[in-house]
Parts: sequence; structure tokens; C-alpha cells
Amino acid sequence: MRSLRLLYKLPYKPHDLLLSFSAFLLILGAVLISPNGAVAQIETLHKFWLGAAVMGLGFSLSWRLQAISPLWFWGVAILARLLLLPMEPGDDLWRYLWEGKIQTLGFSPYHLAPNAPELAFYRPIWWSQINHPDVAAIYPPVTQLGFRLLATVSPSPFLFKSAFVLADLAVCWLLSRRFGQLRAMLYAWNPMIIYAFAGGGHYDSWFILPLVAGWRAFDRDPPQRLGWSALWVGMSIAVKWISLPMLGFLVWQALRRLKLAQAAGIGLLGMLPMLLSALPFCSTSCPLVPTRSGFVSSGRSAELLPHVIAQIWPAAFLAANWIYLLPLGLLVIGLMQWATSFGKFSAWYLFGLLTLTPIVHFWYFTWLMPFAVPSQNWGMRWVSLSAFVYFILPSRLPDWRLTDAERLLIWLPFVLGWLWTARQNAASPQSE
Repeated sequence: MRSLRLLYKLPYKPHDLLLSFSAFLLILGAVLISPNGAVAQIETLHKFWLGAAVMGLGFSLSWRLQAISPLWFWGVAILARLLLLPMEPGDDLWRYLWEGKIQTLGFSPYHLAPNAPELAFYRPIWWSQINHPDVAAIYPPVTQLGFRLLATVSPSPFLFKSAFVLADLAVCWLLSRRFGQLRAMLYAWNPMIIYAFAGGGHYDSWFILPLVAGWRAFDRDPPQRLGWSALWVGMSIAVKWISLPMLGFLVWQALRRLKLAQAAGIGLLGMLPMLLSALPFCSTSCPLVPTRSGFVSSGRSAELLPHVIAQIWPAAFLAANWIYLLPLGLLVIGLMQWATSFGKFSAWYLFGLLTLTPIVHFWYFTWLMPFAVPSQNWGMRWVSLSAFVYFILPSRLPDWRLTDAERLLIWLPFVLGWLWTARQNAASPQSE
């Protein structure tokens, strides 16, 4: 009893203990997950999941916090990422290194696939780890120029990952400046975010950063800041094509006020980064759109609605992926009429995109995470944990299919949590 009384008198508040325990679990999980990046091996995958679960528990506990100091916020965010930098990356990173390397040798990744005979002499020891070696580059030109810049220094996984993490931390900074560090923890302390960029080495933080900057520029003073917002969104388009509808939303903001010249200027500014960055790759031909990729045109990966539709209409499983652009286009048109802010439009567009697209990878959910920060969306909280089920797929190669139970484990928390938050916001609207 005396020891219990002494414990009670310790100068720690329950909030401090919760904060310490949450941070400890996130860091411990990062330590556990870091040596286990080879998820194609089932025994390693189990250790990977254990580390992810420990990180997820720490992340879940952070939802109960009422305040956080800058030291805790940045200390955990940075340390967790540093611990994952040495981790074995996903196979996409080897493609990034290759496409950067061949540019330094004077070749275009859009014109020559990795297995092109002209490039056989330049294959490094990790060449066999490149995915889809028979398909030329699918990443837009600003991304390719970024790969080239990094490869000029060194085609090193650590260097490439560090560049992705720096962009990721810049997103943390923008979100914390706008929404406060407590709400920004949904992004900064998120195990899905931390693994995707620092561990897996995916370049999507380069896409998210200009998108968040464009969002911030729009909301500062919408009528006057549309040009800056368009430039930032245009940079994100030149990194990843999927933000084109966000530029359409900006153009529509001018059109609805009958400012035709401004609308044309916004469209031009938004396309400028793509046009300028494409020039080095378009001397004779300009194959920037990956139409020759069978995976892009008809592949499937952890999809939701295309899988559901295929159960009702089996022929749909064999249909070309472009068909799903039709309902997505209708969604975008509807959102332009309904959404009053860049954040609301982007959140619902990306939600629709993820549920409609036939190709979904774990790191695609990171695109939506910044837009979940204002509402602390429950769907995004839960999918930050459930999406790790996705990593069962590499261990099954060449079969790349989820069971129905696995698909539900990933998608049901996301969809139900998203709709629950949307219902709550409709009853009590929150500022974005």
C-alpha cells in the first residue's frame, strides 16, 4: 500500500504518462519494423506486422492526447523516420534509382524500358529488383527530373529516401502551422505515413507537398491567391497525374464568377510545370502517358468497387481500366458544384478515386491523409492501421489477389469511418 501511495504522489500527470507511452510504442515499433522490410518472405512479414502493430498501438493512444509540445511532436516524428531510413525499401525504389541513373548517362526513361538491349551494359547489381522491366517510365517529368538530380549525386537508396522524408516533414510543418501540432499528429505520427516514405521509399511525399501548399494558398485568400494555388497544384500534376481535377476545381472557381481571362490564366499556370519539365524528354517524340503498360490499362491490385462490380458482372473484371474514369468524371463534376473549398473538394475526390480505381497500393492512402487532418477523419485513422494487410500480397507472387476477408479488413474500416465522420460533420459542420 505504501508503494502505491508513493506512485500516486509521483509528479506525473495521466496525460504525461499517456504521451510518454504513446511515443515509446511508436519508437519501439519503428525499431522492430526496421530490419524487416523483405515482406515477400512470410516469416519476415510476420515480424513486419508485429512492428506495425506496436506502432499502430502507439498511434492509437495519441488520439487521446489533449496537448503536445513542439519537442515531443518533432522528436517522435523525426526519430521514427530516421529509424526506418536503413530499412529495405519496396521494389519501386529500385526503379526510381534506375530511371535517375540512365538519365545521367544521356538516356530517356520514357523511350527505353529497363530491359532495353541498349541499356544492358549499364545494369547495376540491383537491376533484377526493378519491377515491370519491360515497360518504360510511368512517372511524370518533374518526378523524373528529381530522380535525375538525386542520381547525379548518388543512385543511393538512403539518399532517395532522405529526399522523400524531407518533403514528408515539410508537409508535417505546413499542417502543424495551419491546424496546430495536436491535429497534425494524425499525419506526423502516422505509421502508414512513416513507413511509406522513410521505410518503403515511395516518392508520393513529393506529390503531397505541393498539393498541401496549393491548398494553403487557396484558403489564405481564394479570389486573389488562385494563381499561386494553381502553380502549386500544377507542380503536383507534374509529379503525379491524379491532381488534374484539383486544377479543374481552381479553374471553375474563376468561371463561376464569369472571369474568363482569369480562368484561362489559372489553367495555363497550372499546366506550366508539366509543359516546361516535359521539354527535355520531348525532342523527337513525347510518350509521357504510359499507354503501353498492361498493368496500367488492365491490372488489378487491392481494389474495392471494381472487385464488387466484378462479382455482379464478371465480364467487368476483364474490362479496360479506363471505364472507371466515367463514374469518376461524374463525381468530379458533382463535386465542383457542391464543394465550397479546396480541402473539401480534394478530400471527396480522392476518396472517390481510391474506391473506384482498379489499382490500389498501400501508399495510395497517404494522398488523402493531409485532408483528413481538419476533421480527424475516423476512416483515415482506421485505414492507417488496416492498410498493412496489403503486404500479404508480395508473399503470394505471382498471384496478386486478396481474399474477401483481407479485402474487408482493409476497406471496411476506411469506408465506414469515412462515412461516420461525414455524417458527424453534416450534423455539426467544422471549419476546413
